[in-house]
Amino acid sequence: MRADIKLMHPLLKISISMLFMLLLMGCDNANSPAPNSPKQHKATELSSKNINEYANEMANSYISIQEQLLKHYQQAKQSNNTYDFIQYRNHKWTPEYMSMKTRYSRDFEHNKAFLEKQPSAPLFAIYENLIYIGLDLKNGLLEDDEARQKTALEEAEKDKQQVVNIQQQLK
Repeated sequence: MRADIKLMHPLLKISISMLFMLLLMGCDNANSPAPNSPKQHKATELSSKNINEYANEMANSYISIQEQLLKHYQQAKQSNNTYDFIQYRNHKWTPEYMSMKTRYSRDFEHNKAFLEKQPSAPLFAIYENLIYIGLDLKNGLLEDDEARQKTALEEAEKDKQQVVNIQQQLK
């Protein structure tokens, strides 16, 4: 029995050392890109020459992404399938939304002084608020809170109307 322990000790040391090295190598992510990180682009320089086109693009983006969220919410509500909506919202909708929101936030910060004087400035706050509408819909479904869902839907409609009104001002 003593001979087996003497033989096992060096093998155990080697095995532990190899496992430790593999663990360290597996943790090294210096050469790999961060998963799902938004591409970092330069901020858009806004001016009187391009603000209307930019604001229209942003408004259309808002309407589209809000419609996607509400469509999936309504489908989940009708089929009584909260899980599908949560999966969609968390894994598909939110990453798409965050990518666009990151872009618009960066552009807003870069052009803050110019945007303060623009009728399209509220678009940025409206876009920012959409994540909270999505959260209220998700949590309202999870908690079977009809009042929370109703409030989120009313807020979504109010925000969409504001976006449409801003678009009409730009024409």
